[in-house]
Amino acid sequence: MGRTAPTYRQALEERMKRWDAFARLLTTPEERAAFDRIRTGARRYVAQATYVGSPDLLESILLSVLTDLARRLPDEPAPAKPRR
Repeated sequence: MGRTAPTYRQALEERMKRWDAFARLLTTPEERAAFDRIRTGARRYVAQATYVGSPDLLESILLSVLTDLARRLPDEPAPAKPRR
């Protein structure tokens, strides 16, 4: 017997194929590079998203992308100490 539901990775790749039309409409190399980074971020946390097993594919994709983006942001500076 075969699987009745696709794995998270398969569902993610199907979703990424649907995004190809959007990617083709991006006009600058910078936009295309940014979109590729978003795709990479979505794929980076496949193991974690698979383990959680959320029924909402988009939620897992967004959490993966946001985690990846937050990881690459520069660290926030320490809060300033109040003056006395």
